[in-house]
Amino acid sequence: MWNTIIVNPIFNLLVALYRATNGNLGFAIIFFTIIAKVILIPTTIPAIKMTKKQNDIQPELEKIKQKFKYDKKKQAELQMELFKKHGINPASGCLTTIITLAMMIAIYRVISMFTMSTNHILLNERIYFDSFKFGVSEAINTRFLYLDLTKPDPFLVVTILTVLTQFVATKMMMPYSKVSAKAVKQTPGQADDLMQAMQKQNLYVMPLMFFVFGLTLPSGVMLYILISTLFQIGQTYYFSGWGGLKSWINKLKFGKKDM
Repeated sequence: MWNTIIVNPIFNLLVALYRATNGNLGFAIIFFTIIAKVILIPTTIPAIKMTKKQNDIQPELEKIKQKFKYDKKKQAELQMELFKKHGINPASGCLTTIITLAMMIAIYRVISMFTMSTNHILLNERIYFDSFKFGVSEAINTRFLYLDLTKPDPFLVVTILTVLTQFVATKMMMPYSKVSAKAVKQTPGQADDLMQAMQKQNLYVMPLMFFVFGLTLPSGVMLYILISTLFQIGQTYYFSGWGGLKSWINKLKFGKKDM
């Protein structure tokens, strides 16, 4: 069921793009990634909009924390009322995350299978159209620029770019600012501190994970992740602006403190 509904259609799209680009697997992966991200837009936009709403109500949340810093129960009640007023459901992103992760796993498997398999018979069994199938003696071109897309990037260029873009993408999605950090320090209890710590941890853990992946994964897979992350950055900026990067952008432009 997994192969029939998800993996095989994705695999055939990549093969079709490989043929359309005259056997340039690098360009096929780039176009494939853009198409995949466009298809996933309906599942990612709600999460982006929800993050923007959370960013927008940060000043109100901070006022509640300040006013009821010693009454956690009242603080929680007013926060939930505020979420309801602005149509924010803290659990609404779960389904989106599950769908996105499932698609990423499928896409990773397809690219890995395409770049690492040497058995054309097994590949041809998944291809719908005879005109796209690989000949017995046909070699799949896995060269792109200086890369062999079946092997890790020897110079780590794609890996480092992926790490940097992941850091930017994660920072943009964070509903965090120095103002909220001050509110956390002035609010007793550890709940807010734990949330802030998790946000900071995610900011550095995700890029680090992709760096480790880049040491062993085929560069074709890392190329997909890089283009996918660049698309995510553009999409996030279009719908919600710079997000958590806004304070850094202001410093670069005007030399001002967080706004």
